[in-house]
Order: sequence, then structure tokens, then C-alpha cells
Amino acid sequence: MNIDIPAGVRVYNRRETLQINFIEEKISEIFERWCYEEIILPSFEFFNVHSRGFGGEIENRAFKFIDRNSGEILTLRADFTSQIARYFASLKKKTVPKRYYYKGNIFRYVIPKADNLWERKQMGIELIGVKELEADAEVIAVAVQSLENLGIKEFQIDINNVKIFDTVKELLGLDKSRFITFMDFVRKRETYNIENFVSNMDIDDQLKEFVISIPEIQGDITVIQKLKQSLKEYPTLVSSLESIEKVYSILSDYGISDKVVFDIGEPREFSYYTGIVFEIFVKDYSRPIGHGGRYDSLISKYDGNIPATGFAFDLLNLWDYMKQTGKLPVLKSKDFFIIDLTQEKKSAYRIGKILREKGYSVGRDIVQREFKESLKFAFEEGYSKAIVIGLDSVEKDIYIYSSMDSFEKLNLDEFFRKI
Repeated sequence: MNIDIPAGVRVYNRRETLQINFIEEKISEIFERWCYEEIILPSFEFFNVHSRGFGGEIENRAFKFIDRNSGEILTLRADFTSQIARYFASLKKKTVPKRYYYKGNIFRYVIPKADNLWERKQMGIELIGVKELEADAEVIAVAVQSLENLGIKEFQIDINNVKIFDTVKELLGLDKSRFITFMDFVRKRETYNIENFVSNMDIDDQLKEFVISIPEIQGDITVIQKLKQSLKEYPTLVSSLESIEKVYSILSDYGISDKVVFDIGEPREFSYYTGIVFEIFVKDYSRPIGHGGRYDSLISKYDGNIPATGFAFDLLNLWDYMKQTGKLPVLKSKDFFIIDLTQEKKSAYRIGKILREKGYSVGRDIVQREFKESLKFAFEEGYSKAIVIGLDSVEKDIYIYSSMDSFEKLNLDEFFRKI
């Protein structure tokens, strides 16, 4: 009989579950301090509705199945932001600003090998209804404080603005197909191919030099300031750079600008981004642990032209990093395991009830087996102590084992006085 699970999913054991829950709780603390409200969203939606939000990037990776009620195609959640955009658009009364946070799984097909899972855990926020750049700075600040609440100090936020690429597309006169080719060169940081791509274009040398250098433009705020000067003949590009500069200024007021770098050659994956975008990296870890950005046109794909911004942590990458750096809690031991060798078991019921009322965690052995086997089970399962009842003829005497060979004999009154 095959009892395996599919290649793209996995089980999280007790220790791993504790660690992931710890991360979620620490992040939730910060989200709630900033007055973000948790909502729980369905695991699947109508495909033709959900896919409106994320477009072609992940449409072919969505998991689809048939609704046995309506006959329509359903899909497992492929993207939280699209789902929240649909939810907000469905509200009859749209009061803004609205601050939501969520946690759960997204489902996308990837080739199932190594850490490539079809089911990924995410946790993030969405700030809806604010067009001002202060909103972009706020979501970045929330991300920074969340990481600091987890004890993570060595990280950076890579900021960019996708309007730069929209402007380049217009200035170079690129159609959709050629723009995709160009962006692929940028994403792979293939300067040589970009140079060949623009070599025969009728554009001035200043613009050509900028376009060719895009993959290499990264650094601190002085990089943005210098670009503004060199591109002053292109007001739309300057405006995009000024937006980055303004967000940086607000982050300076928050006291967290030291966490920021700028990487113009790192475009974000989703087509719904319309302005400031960012990725979060930690020291000595290759994969990003979070990403986000502004998506002012996404909600309009459902109903209502409403600006928004947000970000999400990749919890599995964050968990993997924290495991490597020893920043996660150890598995908490359970307190007492009761082994009652008497026929009636009444003492076990009473002792368990009293201990639980006092706040202890208590398990009972209700399997018929040898006493030593039950004792071995207790310590293998992480109990701190085992209480054995009926080991001798005096039922009121109990044995408190702290290991297989170490115990203390007490009567019940003495035991209850001690705890």
C-alpha cells in the first residue's frame, strides 16, 4: 500500500510546528501594534476571478479543480494579495485606510525537488486606500520591526520603483514582446545583452548609458541622488527616483534608514506592482525572506480604483534561516505523565485534574503494557516527570520519576503540598 504524500508537500513535526508558530506569534505582535487586523481567507476561489489579479506570471502554476456544485473551475490560493484585493472590492462599504494581515499557505506548481514545495507558508500585511508614499514607508517599517522582534538584526531592504521600467519601455518604444525580452536581460543582469539590445536604437547617449548600466545600479541613497542629476532631462525618470528618495526620508525619520539599500536592477516578479517595490534579505542567506510593493491598479481589476501597498514574509525561508542561526526556541517539555497500575484508576483522574487546574501539562498512559515500557515512553516523548501510582501496596504512595533510574517516593498529601 502506498502511504506517501505528494512530492511538493511536507509534514511539519512537533518541534518544527512549535518553531513556525513562534515565528508567526512574534510577527503577529508587531502587526497588531500597528493596528493591522487579521482576516482568514478561503483556501480556494473561482479560477477566472482569482487569476484576474496575478496575471500570466503564475497562472500556469495554479492548481485547478472542478466545483462539483457549479461545474466551474476552482483554484487553490495562488496569491494572497490578489485574494485580498478581490475581498476588499466585494465590500459594499469601503472605508479607508484599511489595514489587514494574514497568514496561511499559497499553492503554486514548481518542479518538486530539494526545497521547492507546491505549498508555501506566507504571512503579510496590506494597507489599502492610501496613495501617499508614507504608506510605502509604513509597510517597510512594519517589516523591519517584525524582524527585530524575532531577534534578527543583520538584514537589508532592497528598494526599487517599477515606474522606472515603465518609463524605459516608453522611452525605448518597446512593444510587449520586446519589453519582456529586455526585462529578462535585466533580471539576469546581462549587461552585454542589454548593450546589444539598445545599440541600434535612436536614443541619446545619456539615456543609452543609463539603460545599459541598470543591472549594476545599486548602493546607498547617494546612488539615487546622482542618478537624478544625470537624468534631469527625463522628468518622468526623475519623478520615480524622487519617490524612492521620499520613502528613504520617511524611513530616516523612523530611524531605520540604515537597513535600506537601492537596487535598480532587481525588478519584482508580479505585473500588478505599480510603484515602490522591495525585497528583504538577511546576511549569509541566499534566498529573500520577504517582498512587497505598491499595487494601485490591482483592486480596479475587481471593482473600484483604490490604491494599496503591502508585503509578505516567506515563512519557510525565514524559518530555514532562523534554524541555521540558532534563533529558534527549543522544544518545550511536557510536565507530567501519569502511569496508574491500579484497577480503578481513580487516583490518576484526581491527580491529573488537580495538576491541570494548577496549569501543568499532564498526559496519561492508557495502554496496557509493562511498567518499564510506559516509563521509557514518557521520557522518549519529552515528559519532565512520570508519576507512577500503585507500584506497591499503598495506593496513596506515588513514585515521581525524573529519569528511568531516579525517583522520589511521596504520599499524595506531600506531593500536593510540594506543587
